[in-house]
Amino acid sequence: MNGQGRARGRVVRPHHLPTELKIADAFQFPIATKEARKDVLTGGCLIIGLLVVGWILNLGNRLNVVSRFSTDDRPYFRGFKPWGCTFRRGCISFATISSYLAPAALFAVLAFWCRQNAIQLGHFLLAALSAISFCAGVFTLPGCMTVYAVEGDPKVLRQPVRAFSRAWAHCGPYLFAWWIAALSILLSSLGLLAAGVGFFFTSVWAWDVVGYAFTVAMYSATEVSCDERG
Repeated sequence: MNGQGRARGRVVRPHHLPTELKIADAFQFPIATKEARKDVLTGGCLIIGLLVVGWILNLGNRLNVVSRFSTDDRPYFRGFKPWGCTFRRGCISFATISSYLAPAALFAVLAFWCRQNAIQLGHFLLAALSAISFCAGVFTLPGCMTVYAVEGDPKVLRQPVRAFSRAWAHCGPYLFAWWIAALSILLSSLGLLAAGVGFFFTSVWAWDVVGYAFTVAMYSATEVSCDERG
C-alpha cells in the first residue's frame, strides 16, 4: 500500500511526515522548492490555456504529489509527468467529485420543482436534504481523495459511507486541515488583484496546500475522533 502497513490493527504512520500539522508548513509546501514553484506556474498556465482539461490535469497532479509525499518519493513535484497518468487520475478525481455532489444537485433540482409547483413542504424538505448532502460530500471528499492517493485503492472512492467514517475517526486533525484549506482558498482570492489571471496560479497553490494538510491530518497527526472530543 505505497509504504502503508498495519500493526495490531492500526495504520503504520510514515516516519518522515511531521507529527503535527502546522499552518506555516502547509502554506510553504507548494512553494518550498524550485520544482514546486514551477508546478504552480505550470498548473496556472494549463488552466488558462486548456480550461477544463487544465483543471483536470491539476486534479491529477495533486494526487500524484500526495502519493509521493506520503512515501517521501522526492522530488514531490515533477512537472505533471507522466502526463497520461496525470490526466487519467485527474479524470478519476473529477468523476469522484461529481458523484459525491450529485445527490445534493438532484435534491436541489427537485426542491426547485416543488417550489415552482407550490409544494411548500416538499420544497423545504428537499432543500434541507440538498444542503445536508452537499455538506457531507464536501466534508468527505478531501479525506477520500487523500486515502486513494496514498493507498492507491480506487475502491475507497466508491464507498462514501466508509470514507465519511474514516474522516470522522480523524475528526480533530481533519477539521484543522479543513480550517487550513478554507484559509488557503480564501487567501487565493487575492490573486484576482493581479488582473484576475493571478487567481489561476494562487488557486493551484491553495489546492496543493489542501493536499498537504489532509495527508498530514490523516496519516501523521494524532487521531482524535469527534466522539472522543465530546
